[in-house]
Amino acid sequence: MFKDKTPEQLKQEYQFTLSKISHEIRNPVTLINSYLQFIEQAHPEVDGYEYWEDLWDQMDFLKKLLDELSLYNNSGKLHLEPIHISPYLARLVSGFRPAYRYLGIRLLYEDLTKDTDPVLSLDIVKIQQTLYNLIRNACESIDGAGEVHIILKREKGFLLIQIADDGCGIDPAHLATLFDPFVTHKKNGTGLGLAIVREIIHAHGGEVSVSSRPAKGSVFTLSFPMSG
Repeated sequence: MFKDKTPEQLKQEYQFTLSKISHEIRNPVTLINSYLQFIEQAHPEVDGYEYWEDLWDQMDFLKKLLDELSLYNNSGKLHLEPIHISPYLARLVSGFRPAYRYLGIRLLYEDLTKDTDPVLSLDIVKIQQTLYNLIRNACESIDGAGEVHIILKREKGFLLIQIADDGCGIDPAHLATLFDPFVTHKKNGTGLGLAIVREIIHAHGGEVSVSSRPAKGSVFTLSFPMSG
């Protein structure tokens, strides 16, 4: 049955099935969440129950998982517009800085394109989501003070955006499956964050790669083909 279908057809069927499952699960989750709120309002004393906070934590995780399933399923649907990359990244990094400054983490931006003002056709919402995921992961890998560098450069017909940190690095045994869906090595992770990143970048015709050394930090590279 499957051998007669193209990879694109199989992917569409997979996404349709995932969408249906996610939709069916979301309805009872929403209802259970409402019931829990009603219980808490009617019986405030339940807040002192030993497992009440754990119950809410698991409910929050389930809602997060459903949200990320939806993001993963829609990662290939793009609304493209021309973006001047360097000023866009400068604004993005500037907006992120206050959130991490109090943790002692410096966010640095460097444009190595030599004032060529590169422009790419991007889905601005999905690219911002991608960069947010990667910058957040980079900051979370740092224990204490440290730095995260966002670098823009050209290389052999490609425009590269690199997110480099001086954090804990990634176990070499985990690199091969790092972008696979539902594979996670983080506590309370869904295993979809980096899978969403890969799907979004692939939808843009680009590639994502990573290099890392334990205790030395990691570098995630987004590569986009340039037309000129």
